[in-house]
Amino acid sequence: MKPRVLIVSAVIPAIHCGGGCLALHRHFVERDDFTVAVASRIAGESSCPEQFSIRANRIWGRAKRTALGRLLTNAEYFSAGWRLPCGLLRFTKEWKPDLIFSVADDFHAPMAQHLAQKLNVPFVIDFQDLFACSNFHSGIQRPYRWLIPCLLRKYRRLQRCADAVFHTGEGMREWFGVDARGEVLYPVGAAVIGRPTAAVAPSGRLTLTYTGNCLGPYGKMLLRLANQLERHSKIALEIYTMGNDWPEQDVEHFTRCGILRGFLPFEQLRNELSRAEAFLVAMSFQPSDRTFVETSFTTKWLDYAPCGKPIFVWAPAYSSAARFARETGAGVAVDDPEPQAIVSAIQTEASNSKRWRETGDAAARVAANELNAGRLHGLLRQKLMELITANRMTSQSK
Repeated sequence: MKPRVLIVSAVIPAIHCGGGCLALHRHFVERDDFTVAVASRIAGESSCPEQFSIRANRIWGRAKRTALGRLLTNAEYFSAGWRLPCGLLRFTKEWKPDLIFSVADDFHAPMAQHLAQKLNVPFVIDFQDLFACSNFHSGIQRPYRWLIPCLLRKYRRLQRCADAVFHTGEGMREWFGVDARGEVLYPVGAAVIGRPTAAVAPSGRLTLTYTGNCLGPYGKMLLRLANQLERHSKIALEIYTMGNDWPEQDVEHFTRCGILRGFLPFEQLRNELSRAEAFLVAMSFQPSDRTFVETSFTTKWLDYAPCGKPIFVWAPAYSSAARFARETGAGVAVDDPEPQAIVSAIQTEASNSKRWRETGDAAARVAANELNAGRLHGLLRQKLMELITANRMTSQSK
């Protein structure tokens, strides 16, 4: 019988949510190593049939839709882990997990740890983002500034107490300093099918493709770049995103001229990626986002690198994306926030056919090694199986 893993998290195995959700889908649904259930506020979006939806009681839920919403949400962050939502413990006892897995956040992760302690099963935490440091929360979900240090201390406590720890990249692991423990587990991408063809420097107008976040500082960066490239004779920009916060007139204009393409399911997006000649990774230059971009590992690498085409990283030098590009050679790092800088870098690379091919080859090499889906899943599977086996042996010896 396959081991049973309960995922208690806001990041759940799902194919339509992108990012970390898609990575968990690839680990726990596409691969058939575990029987998986999900407990989450958004359980209904999960790819897993076994679900428990965490809901506030009717009065509390109604109050959160009033002017008290942010206060009550922050109260949940503060108290998370002290008690379990109604019905969650009963569901978990009946489902009988061998291990509880969570992606660190301010609500689900503390209760996942509490639940694992009550059932005496291993607890595994995956640090994909420092959510308390993110500026992408909507109004009522934003933690109060005075609460952020408390939430960061909770992350450190989760890391100390977990039976196994994963970090989304080197920057995340280093954030914990001397207390760091556990493995670096890059998000897992789609399995690579075949070998990419060698990248050929374009002789005409090249297509630069961007997929992912188009909100906040990212939205501003991409809007400036769209304006820069709208009528460019050598570079055509295409943006695939689930949402944006551009002014309505800009959305209409750039949709009409073919730059803003909207959201595509991954299987359709894969076709668009295969015909692109180059890719764009972007990370915020805002000083207030520094901790977030130092520790977060952008999942765009997972989809771009297997194509074996040049990847242009428009990000500050201290960001995880620029660091990964420098250390692996898999991308061309541009640490100037002006859009003309990224345009100039693309033109310079495109003018050197040998350099263009070498940059594409480096991306393909990273996809086959550091970001190899089989290797990354093997690392996760091995650690979870070790914990489950050891816990079963301990339980049998009692």
